[in-house]
Amino acid sequence: MPQIDSYDGVKDPLDYLETFKTLMHLQEVADEIMCRAFPTTLKGAARIWNKRSTVCLMSIKQRKDGTLRSYISRFNKEALSIDEADNKILVAAFMNRLQKGKFLFSIYKNDLKTMSKELYRATKYMNVEDALLAQEEKPKKMER
Repeated sequence: MPQIDSYDGVKDPLDYLETFKTLMHLQEVADEIMCRAFPTTLKGAARIWNKRSTVCLMSIKQRKDGTLRSYISRFNKEALSIDEADNKILVAAFMNRLQKGKFLFSIYKNDLKTMSKELYRATKYMNVEDALLAQEEKPKKMER
């Protein structure tokens, strides 16, 4: 990796980013490696600035015709990238973007406890969803 001074958050971040990109491009470093290398050049306050916040979870929602499984998969992927995520915030973000349905109803009915317990309970609903989707697929295959 090309040598570059660490960024501490004091100077202009855009100038540092442009310097970093220029050095990487001169060395013909692939974009994927560049993205993984960038956080290693940060220190102090800038390293904290680079951490992901639970706010990004609010952008993930269950699509109108999306399955519970796909929503949980996307939500978990994002949640795992967050440092020190508070359980109450995880639960609130998770509930906030669920489509209306039996699973959401059961959450309100039984009062959410912890994210891990709710994901375990969601497994039952995902299995039912998968079974219903499989039943819908059978007649389509037989028609062919």
